[in-house]
Amino acid sequence: MSAILYVILTLLVGFCFPIMASSNGILGRSLGSPFVATLAVFQLGSLLLIALIIGTKETIPSWQQFHEIDWKVWAGGCIVILNLITFTVAPSKIGIANMIVIFVAGQIISSVIAEHFGLLRFPIHSISWQRVLGILLLVLGVILVKKY
Repeated sequence: MSAILYVILTLLVGFCFPIMASSNGILGRSLGSPFVATLAVFQLGSLLLIALIIGTKETIPSWQQFHEIDWKVWAGGCIVILNLITFTVAPSKIGIANMIVIFVAGQIISSVIAEHFGLLRFPIHSISWQRVLGILLLVLGVILVKKY
């Protein structure tokens, strides 16, 4: 797939985040718990992934392969759970636009830090005044969206 298709796919997924937040919030209220709603979403996601794996005839790794993976790599699963719970609860407390802008700000700031130090095997991309200015403009955008 070409880079432009990945950009378009990422943009489309980004458009889906407010829909996900709204539907997860409704699901959490309907089921009486954001945790139960997150579990239900994970169950549906697991079924869809199983169908996708079967449909694409992916090879299932052995248990040995799973056990050989560094435990820190599994942190992504915990982050996904926090992400879904946050998207289930936060929009009704701070608004969807505020939540998305703050979420994106956190992603950009942590990404710049990870690249600056080469964390998590990212290629090193040093912090420059332009990147700092971008972060400051982003923080200003967060303040403006939150205030107005």
